[in-house]
Amino acid sequence: MTPICCDEPVSFIQPVFRIPRRKTNAAAIERNVNQKTQEQDDMHNSKRKRDTTTSTDDDEDIMCWKAENTRKESINEVQNMFKFFEDMKKENENFFYDYKVDDENGLENVFWSNASSRAAYADFGDCITFDTTYKSNKHHLPLAVFVGVNNHLQSTIFGVALMGNESEESFKWVFSRFLECMGGKQPICILTDQCPAMTKAIPKIFPRTLHKFCRWHIMNKHKDPLKKLYKLFPDLKDLLTAILNHPLMPSEFEDAWKALIEKYNLHDINVMINLWAERKLWISAYWKEVFCARMTSTQRSESMNFVLKRGFVTERDNLHIFVKQVNNCIQARHEAENAETNASTGTRKTVTRYGFEAQVMDKYTRAVYSVFRERQYHSTAFRIKTSQDNPNNYLVHHYNQSKEFAWSRHEFRVLADEVEGRYECECKLWEHTGLFCHHVIAVFEHLRLDEIPNKYILQRYTKDAVTNPDFNRRDYRRTTDDGTSIEYRRTILYSEAVKIINKGCSSEAKFQIALSAFRDANTRLDNEEAELENNEDAEMENNEQSSNQENTTRETGEQNDIPPAENNDPYADIQPPLLAITKGSKTTDAARKNGKCKQPVPARPEPELDEYGRPKGTRICGTCNKIDGHNSRTCKARQLAKKLLETHEKVYGPTASSGNIKVRIRNLLARQHIPENDDEEKLDTDEGECFEDETDDEEYEQEDEDEDITEQEETQNTPDVDDKLENLNKKGGKRKCSACNLRLGHYASTCPNKEKILQQQILERQTSDNAIVKPQGVKVCSSCNKIRGHNSRTCARRQLEEQLLHLQSTENDSNTMEDRSKEKNRKKTQTTPAVLRRSTRKR
Repeated sequence: MTPICCDEPVSFIQPVFRIPRRKTNAAAIERNVNQKTQEQDDMHNSKRKRDTTTSTDDDEDIMCWKAENTRKESINEVQNMFKFFEDMKKENENFFYDYKVDDENGLENVFWSNASSRAAYADFGDCITFDTTYKSNKHHLPLAVFVGVNNHLQSTIFGVALMGNESEESFKWVFSRFLECMGGKQPICILTDQCPAMTKAIPKIFPRTLHKFCRWHIMNKHKDPLKKLYKLFPDLKDLLTAILNHPLMPSEFEDAWKALIEKYNLHDINVMINLWAERKLWISAYWKEVFCARMTSTQRSESMNFVLKRGFVTERDNLHIFVKQVNNCIQARHEAENAETNASTGTRKTVTRYGFEAQVMDKYTRAVYSVFRERQYHSTAFRIKTSQDNPNNYLVHHYNQSKEFAWSRHEFRVLADEVEGRYECECKLWEHTGLFCHHVIAVFEHLRLDEIPNKYILQRYTKDAVTNPDFNRRDYRRTTDDGTSIEYRRTILYSEAVKIINKGCSSEAKFQIALSAFRDANTRLDNEEAELENNEDAEMENNEQSSNQENTTRETGEQNDIPPAENNDPYADIQPPLLAITKGSKTTDAARKNGKCKQPVPARPEPELDEYGRPKGTRICGTCNKIDGHNSRTCKARQLAKKLLETHEKVYGPTASSGNIKVRIRNLLARQHIPENDDEEKLDTDEGECFEDETDDEEYEQEDEDEDITEQEETQNTPDVDDKLENLNKKGGKRKCSACNLRLGHYASTCPNKEKILQQQILERQTSDNAIVKPQGVKVCSSCNKIRGHNSRTCARRQLEEQLLHLQSTENDSNTMEDRSKEKNRKKTQTTPAVLRRSTRKR
């Protein structure tokens, strides 16, 4: 025993027990481990299921929220679009927009251009490309964009338009608005595709502008027949490409073309005839002296349309969302231009020690200098020899035979007069693009030129190409009303806020001081805004009082020359445009005028209001398509439709088309107003009639109604059932007319006696009932020959005919069975004696 210390309290003394060790059971341990693992799996699965359910609910809430916002955005989209235009005009009064409405006050065309775009056109509007693209907005209005190239060889947007159609009048309106926006400045050259309406409209609006077709569109239109020719003649493609790219004069091009036709005997080939007929509109040899800013196709317009559709606009965008996204695209282009401008200010290193290269590096932007340096590299593959006639003329030819410069194998005459400062090449590339060709650069290196005359360095390719126009070229204001810069104020406030934040994060007391300071400042700013709004409201009330006083003086007879106040919103009556019909659509403008064109999705209906003026609900009933505080299960229209269907089944019995009849009843009730009281007698609920099913035999009628109509016999009274069964065997047509009940080779739509039959049946019903009875249907049942609001499949007479046919068929079957049994018995009686004889013999 261990001795116990008297100083130690007895309560802290713990006895020591030795627990005997048990024998381990592997099965029990494994069972416990499996049980714990199962419990953990169950907990994980339940948590995962709970998280999945929560995430599903969240996704549904997000989808409902997005759908609700989409419906809200669809309301007043035209007015919101013009509101955005007005806001942009407040930012900069040089923002330009104009619109055109049709006869029904629906939006047809709209054009707009930012202030920055107008300023860019003043600098780089010498050559533009114009093209339309489809399915960029909800109404499928063709998007037309005026695109050019800036001093950084980047695409820039000059103007944007939405067109209701691609007619000549629409193009004339868009071009005239563009010309008005740009101060009457016409471009030197405009490139478009082969649109006949554009071809007619451009000369009328731009008489001094050269209109050229896109080369890519021309070749793409004839690509299929050209592929066949390329398979027949393997070398034709290279020779044709060399002729098209041949930088020579028109006479030389025509000689090369005729030689190609003679070599391969292509005189009677239609594709070659068509290309030759349109040569002056797309072959560059015919307009070498016209400046085009390195644009020979509408590739820049195509690429800009791709950028808009890929990153900014979608086919489901409303008009106000669409114009905002286009503005975002324009601002993104400006940011890319500013980044390239900053990059052009950096220092670069020349490849050679020539003085002219250092000059162009200092003048040109980085992108243009890169093109010059690449051409300078390729110019080393040319050899130069002096002409014997004139020492200032040089003959430049390409000695390195490569496919890349197949057209350069010819000798080009270059005039280089250092005294007069003239440098001209036979290829006319500088006159066409404003940049030097390989031949001129090779002569510069041959002469070791120190400086190029400034007249050959166009300002539009230099770093100083952007000028300051008479107006502000910024789309958004950078200064406040008192002239202080907004960026300066933002920078100062941001730096002070950062200081307070850094100090307030060090301790709890400083955090509370900083937080209270921010809240106090926010409260004071809100109060200041409220005071400004109150002052504005007071001024508006004073103006209204003064206008009322002026109106009263005018009513009392006092002289007042001030006109009455007009509506504040001039765009309130403008309706959204119809779904546009583009060139690729199968429908026509006549289809849209006749109302057969697909219309945009209708706006969400307005909710019904209760007696206190509050909306009854937020959801649309799936039966009556109204917002009335109920759903499809509690809708009175559905309950009444159920009663009508039961009434129909009592008379005609359940049929296979009950589902269609039910849909027809619901559609009819959705168009009628059902009051709160059960006023069902006001609806047409005749128990002897059913609602017409429009899926009648018209589905099987031919669409061509211009067939020759033969003379018809006069319609007779409705025959009996036996007569109808006999008429089924008559020959005269594949199908019986549902109007005259005769098989004479025509249909109900082409029956000449259809109107007479309808009038006769209506008169019979009126005389029989002694009252004016509204016909239940429009079509005549082909079984009973009556207008009873049903078709031949739900007709009771047809069911009776089917029963008669069934009885007749069963009788025939029974007769055949009796005949078979008699024949069988007869055979048995004939064979019985022989059987008996055989049985007796065996015995």
